[in-house]
Amino acid sequence: MESTYLQNNKGKYIHVFSCCIPVKGHERGAIYDLQREEIELVPNTMIDFLNHIKNKKLNLILEEFRSDAMAKKYLDFLQKNEFIFYSDTLFFPELADKSINEDTAILQFMTITLSDFMIDNLDTIVKNITELGVKRLHIHIDNRNCMGTINDILLLLEYSRVTNISFSVPYQKIDRKLYNNNRLKFLYLFNSPKEKIETNNEVLSIFIKINDAKMFLPKFNVNTLDINTTAYNIAKNYNLSIYKTVFVDDQGKIKFNISDEISYGKITDSFERIKDNAVPELSKLWNIKKDDIAPCNICEFRFCCTAVYVPFKTDNGYAVSCNYNPYKAEFN
Repeated sequence: MESTYLQNNKGKYIHVFSCCIPVKGHERGAIYDLQREEIELVPNTMIDFLNHIKNKKLNLILEEFRSDAMAKKYLDFLQKNEFIFYSDTLFFPELADKSINEDTAILQFMTITLSDFMIDNLDTIVKNITELGVKRLHIHIDNRNCMGTINDILLLLEYSRVTNISFSVPYQKIDRKLYNNNRLKFLYLFNSPKEKIETNNEVLSIFIKINDAKMFLPKFNVNTLDINTTAYNIAKNYNLSIYKTVFVDDQGKIKFNISDEISYGKITDSFERIKDNAVPELSKLWNIKKDDIAPCNICEFRFCCTAVYVPFKTDNGYAVSCNYNPYKAEFN
């Protein structure tokens, strides 16, 4: 017997919330809830069903699938999880393919490995970070007594455009004054004797056992997922994993990640040289969408994954070597 809720909505159209994005993968599908910033892994048959019922009247769907128990389960699941709704209105606007509020910063995300060379050139580096428009900055320091250095860096960045700063440092006592800095969001303490998370003001201190050698190696996991409207918009138009994102090694070389053998310039170069030479070369790869990269193009996570794999040219286009196998929905 159909529920009273379905009975009351029989004459209405079925609509998918614009913030709920169905994505079909090779082995399974996913529904991105951009508003709640969550992901629901579902069978591909549910993605097919969802695309089929969209903008159709409920009574026609109930009649079409009257003998299909699984279809009714899917309908109940989609409604209860608020992926769909019913309305007398035939048309509702879709999420725009490209945001009119796209960030105009030249680079958005930067990871820096600190060294004596980098410290000697901090003024130039901070100047370039500011002019490039970097919003999120991570600094890696391999020094067991670096609280003073962190305070100095935060002071240098006081008038920068950076709004989100994080540091990774060896396990040590934290200077509590750091917790008063509004830009500081995360402290990662590696080589910790035990794993734990502490929150002070709005700063998250994450104690991890692994050493720094493994921290920046590209690797897909649940922590590399970025599920929100901005990330999805970027993923639809660019490569979310590397878009306006760079890694700067201890010699100041600008790369995509720690394993990248190509240097696109140096962070100590003039701003004009970085903007005119390095950025156009970087953009050649970040403009390659994951729909054009194997096996990303058949992966259910392709519009929310930020694992920094650099695509390489193949006879058939582009590819990456990822630790997740979307053909089996398993990790290698």
